[in-house]
Amino acid sequence: MDLFKCLGLYIRYLKYEKNLSLNSINAYKKDIIQFLQFLKNKNITGTGSLSLDIFRDFLRYIDNYNYSNRTIVRKYSSLVNFFKFMERNDFIDFHITQFINVPKVRQGLYSFMSVSEMKRMFDNFKPGNDLEFRDRAIIETIYSTGARISEVESLKIKDFDFKNNEAIVTGKGRKQRFVYLNKSAVYWIKRYLEIRSRLAALNNKVESSKNNYLFLNKSGGRLSSRSIRNIVKKYARKSAVGKNITPHSIRHSFATHLLQEGAGIREIQELLGHENVSTTQIYSHLNIKKLKKDYRKFHPRAEDKSNKV
Repeated sequence: MDLFKCLGLYIRYLKYEKNLSLNSINAYKKDIIQFLQFLKNKNITGTGSLSLDIFRDFLRYIDNYNYSNRTIVRKYSSLVNFFKFMERNDFIDFHITQFINVPKVRQGLYSFMSVSEMKRMFDNFKPGNDLEFRDRAIIETIYSTGARISEVESLKIKDFDFKNNEAIVTGKGRKQRFVYLNKSAVYWIKRYLEIRSRLAALNNKVESSKNNYLFLNKSGGRLSSRSIRNIVKKYARKSAVGKNITPHSIRHSFATHLLQEGAGIREIQELLGHENVSTTQIYSHLNIKKLKKDYRKFHPRAEDKSNKV
């Protein structure tokens, strides 16, 4: 069977049966196409020619790109799941996945900002035009909710309930959850909504009544994840934080600050939309200093200098 035809069927499976987000599907598709193009250059186009040796050749090939550990793990995962799909549907006879071990992601400390750094970022952020009101509302929303960049990109006006200061976001696998808005986020979102109609009117392709995405670009269209990423980086540089700050860094800051204030891992898991608590537990490692401080403060013998047995 033709490999590109298999890819088309797999994409339909991810979209309609797995309910994955468009961003996730595009990431997997990109990884698989890279593999299929590699095979095409070797005149391999059918499933019958797949083998473990060819997969290993591909791994040696991508080694030249010096990808990060996280990217390599994602490519492994994309291909292994694609192979499993073909195995389940009998598109290939040889079960290649039983011989492939996906490497683990090397967990490093995520980049995040302290409470004082977040405050400095907001204190230095004084909107002067329509786009800057939007930018402030975006950053306030991320820090208040801990939402992923794809979730912020997909927010619509109807998702907000300002009476209860909450919103519904659509996360991975199209799963929805409630997130909560602090007073500052509500204030800046409402300020942005006052001028949003001017941005929406710039979009000639979509009727204003149908353009329901909350955050719009300068042409009145839906703001992209890339643009949100650039906005965060821009204001992080302006505030001279001195770190490589991304929207995900603000999400990490949200979780870390909750932990520092006494929130439990399970509660943070719910707020972040993590399926497994093991994903959330990385924040425990970010908070070792506070744990040591609490230990010295609360343990009855922590400050005992007598060395008595």
